Amino acid sequence: MRLTPAAELAVRGVIYLAECYGEGPIRIMDICRKRSLRKEYLSKIFGSLARAGLITPVRGKGGGYMLARDPADITVLEVVEVVEGPIVLNYCQHDPPQCDNEQCRLRPMWAEIQEFVRGKLHSMTLADCACVYD
Repeated sequence: MRLTPAAELAVRGVIYLAECYGEGPIRIMDICRKRSLRKEYLSKIFGSLARAGLITPVRGKGGGYMLARDPADITVLEVVEVVEGPIVLNYCQHDPPQCDNEQCRLRPMWAEIQEFVRGKLHSMTLADCACVYD
């Protein structure tokens, strides 16, 4: 499993929104400047996050983006899976499995590792991560 740069940028962008939660819409230019992100790339990523209902775009003067829910109610797993799709370590962890060897002795190990990764990302909220950049 390897996360793409898009997932990294998505997480960094929404953590900034979490840090500014309650301050109103944040312009994407400000996010990019504060986090050294490319505007063109983050705009596309934020489009996906908006369609998924994790962030809300606000149009017009004074517009920008803001979290659609409280930072304590949005997990890192949600953000990553909007950008990456479901996290799967290998073929036998797909649903349905793309491995025809149901007796494979490695399958339980892969399942355990995948559940650990998903569980860790699910246990971390944006509120938990917001202090990372202080």
